[in-house]
Amino acid sequence: MGDNHESSDEQRQEELCLAVLAACHQRSRLSTAELSQLLSVDLNDIPVLQLQAAGWLFGVRDQWQVTQAGREHLDSILLSIQSQLTPNASEYERRFRVTDPSLPFAANTLWSEAVCINVRVDPDALRPLVPDVFELDLYRGYAFVSITVSRLKNFGAGNVPQFARMNFYQSTYRAHVVYEDFQGNRRRGCYFVRSETNSAIMSLTANLLPEFRAHRCSTYPIFMARDGDYLLLTVDSGNDTAGKIVLVLDVAHPRTDLPESSVFANQADANELIVDFYDAFSYEPTEDDVYVLQIERGPWNYQICDPIDCYLGYIDNGPLGKNAAQLDSIFSFQNVPYRWLPLVKELRRKRNN
Repeated sequence: MGDNHESSDEQRQEELCLAVLAACHQRSRLSTAELSQLLSVDLNDIPVLQLQAAGWLFGVRDQWQVTQAGREHLDSILLSIQSQLTPNASEYERRFRVTDPSLPFAANTLWSEAVCINVRVDPDALRPLVPDVFELDLYRGYAFVSITVSRLKNFGAGNVPQFARMNFYQSTYRAHVVYEDFQGNRRRGCYFVRSETNSAIMSLTANLLPEFRAHRCSTYPIFMARDGDYLLLTVDSGNDTAGKIVLVLDVAHPRTDLPESSVFANQADANELIVDFYDAFSYEPTEDDVYVLQIERGPWNYQICDPIDCYLGYIDNGPLGKNAAQLDSIFSFQNVPYRWLPLVKELRRKRNN
């Protein structure tokens, strides 16, 4: 009984402190006597000195005002209540999330030919390359980077005619991550740790976008072609040995299951981590903003292919260090429609420990 009574007293005291803060915030400033009358509480029980010690109130000639820290404390309490009662309310969402398109149009393309090279990585080696706001998406203790090289066909905006569209090659290195948004939802996606195209214009465009702010998109010769039973892929990154790729795949005899080199128990597990996500993230530390780029695409309908020849500079000479990464599996797919939705900027919600 004593413990319950003590807990009840503490709760009443917390409620009274909150009421004093709310009253002073609403009325700009109030005296202790005015607070006593407004809240129907004995003059000696008004916790202004306690709130002053906490840095939430300051007083001048018995007139009490809320400090900036006090306003932030009030705001955090209201947000906590709102997040539980009305987490999907538009007013609540607008506090954290705004649409902030990085391009003045909705871009779309066709991935006419693509290869996804899945690399499993020691999490300690990948962690320094990914902001702490994102959790590494682990499977059996491994983190993953997917090197996705694609031939983009008819890249352009909306319904622009064929002559105004571009064809080019793109190579992106995607660290698989999990982001907990302001509503507490855990969202699987990717964070770009490296990228290049074979088009100076498209590399420049990428470098102007928030999605690629954490690294520079370079321009290198990229070649991809099918020759009989084989698919050939090269990325010639010159002196930048971490970006060098030489790959020959047997596309005429796809596997029916994952190779022995893979750590995934089955294809469904691989799909969940590597394939079935529709968010790409980036982070702006100065504003504490997370950028969320969502995509719409057709199904990959991929084939699991065995490499006849494979050299990945990212494993041998990349930033992960020696023996920190290994080839897990390789997927090949064709003719996937792809559309980028307007970029969304989300302010990280401060959470109480």
